[in-house]
Amino acid sequence: MSSQKWRVALTALLVVAAFWAFWNTFELWTMSDSEKQTMQEKDPGKLLTMQQKAIRLGLDLQGGIHVVLRVKLEDLDAASKEGAVDRAIQVVRNRIDALGVAEPVIQKEGDDRIIVDLPGYTDAARAEELIGQTAVLEFKLLESIENANLLLSKIDTVISAIEKENSSPTAATTTPTTPTGDNQVMADLMGDTTKKDTSASAYEFDETTDYSTDPLTSRLELTLVSSRTSTAWPGYTVNKKDQILIDRWLKDPRVKALVPPDVEFAWSTRSMIREAREVYELFLLKRKVQFPGNKIEGISLGRENMGGLAVNFKLSGDAAARFAQLTGANIDKPLAIVMDDRVESAAFINSKIRNSGQITMGTGASFDDARNLEIVLKAGSLPAPVEIIAKNVVGATLGSDTISKGFWAALVGLLLVLAYIAFYYKVSGLIADIGLIFNLFFLLAVMAALGATLTMPGIAGIILTIGMSVDSNILIFERIREELLAGKTVRAAIDAGYDRAWVAILDSHVTTLITAGALFILGSGSIKGFAVSLFWGVLISLFTAYVITKLIFDFRKQYKTLSI
Repeated sequence: MSSQKWRVALTALLVVAAFWAFWNTFELWTMSDSEKQTMQEKDPGKLLTMQQKAIRLGLDLQGGIHVVLRVKLEDLDAASKEGAVDRAIQVVRNRIDALGVAEPVIQKEGDDRIIVDLPGYTDAARAEELIGQTAVLEFKLLESIENANLLLSKIDTVISAIEKENSSPTAATTTPTTPTGDNQVMADLMGDTTKKDTSASAYEFDETTDYSTDPLTSRLELTLVSSRTSTAWPGYTVNKKDQILIDRWLKDPRVKALVPPDVEFAWSTRSMIREAREVYELFLLKRKVQFPGNKIEGISLGRENMGGLAVNFKLSGDAAARFAQLTGANIDKPLAIVMDDRVESAAFINSKIRNSGQITMGTGASFDDARNLEIVLKAGSLPAPVEIIAKNVVGATLGSDTISKGFWAALVGLLLVLAYIAFYYKVSGLIADIGLIFNLFFLLAVMAALGATLTMPGIAGIILTIGMSVDSNILIFERIREELLAGKTVRAAIDAGYDRAWVAILDSHVTTLITAGALFILGSGSIKGFAVSLFWGVLISLFTAYVITKLIFDFRKQYKTLSI
């Protein structure tokens, strides 16, 4: 009896854990496109968390781009080769974040290769250009807040004028002659408005755009303030839903004409979650490169005096003197670390740095933040270029209609199997059906917990698992039938049936586990996906057969006859 209580408690605990692991996948898969769009606007942080914790769909289920990169290690010495591929992965990940791909899959293969899957992304030329270019790491100073406010004020005025002009239905077809009203504002700020860009793309603004007098600054939250001098610097937080709109504004030729040639806007490397919102950071930098990133060396993780995370680095020779001059002249000012024209970090200079320095991460930084900065700094200083050795644009071979048909076909097939087992083995068949349902549910929960990507080979692995689970139950039931025909009692037949079937079931499952392990170790890409689903499916099949279904059969031992 104590054994039964233990199995009941274990099963209940696993069911609760499985519900917790699978809940985000269930919510995301049952959510309509309009509901996702609404959540993206109201609570993007929650949507991002759901996407990260849900089972992802692979390229073969939704299409996209598959790229194989090779890191050129042959020209590096032994010390530089160590961790070079991991640093290259971080660089590639930063660039792919700039593409806006929701669920990229980036993984290491072998000693020098990187597999990149971009589901749902089809611009292969853009992806190749961004992934394959040489990494550039630079240090730049920020513009003063006074100049930034003046520039933002001018940009606000221009954006308001542009949008009011384009809100008029005749604006795109009427050629202005003499500037009047809002056009006069444009003329004052931009000069001759008759020279404006009349291309359609330059004038296509979203109808939902805010036409207030400060459309840009109303979307910026100032976040970069020195704690020692209480001086603000042009570093702003921007909600992700506004990032595309603001980026489009800043790229408008009339707005770009306002930006002095010696300054530039730059986005943060990646988005982050702040106060339950997914945000990007926007900086106004001085365009001049103050210090090249390939001069720093000896980069390592560390701790600052107050115990917070920090990244340590060293300098030598002329680089040390140059960096000392730079930091000595700019104490209490932020210094931006720029990677491929995106800002990885903007830390304040606390003291003059000569031969060694430390970049503090602040109290809100996580270990992953510090680790990312360390990798980015190393990547910028490491001459380890990558080359694209394979690239494929994968169509959504199944398509949404085919996926829907496949889902219903699989569901009908599963129901037919469940009905046949229930018909052939009666009440015992229904118990086997319960085990199959638990098997499928636990497997999906494990895949969600592992952050696995569901592909067609993965689905094949799930189907194979269900087949093995059916075989296990058939072996057990046939043994029990033989024992009952031999004249044994129900209790004795159940015990003997499970005992005699155990060896055969264990043999088949162990050999399949070995196969799955070999496929995972030696395979790659979708083959690994098949191996993962098969491996966990086989383990769960053993659990459901010998814990859940046997638990139910143990309660039936008191019966005089057995429906089987």
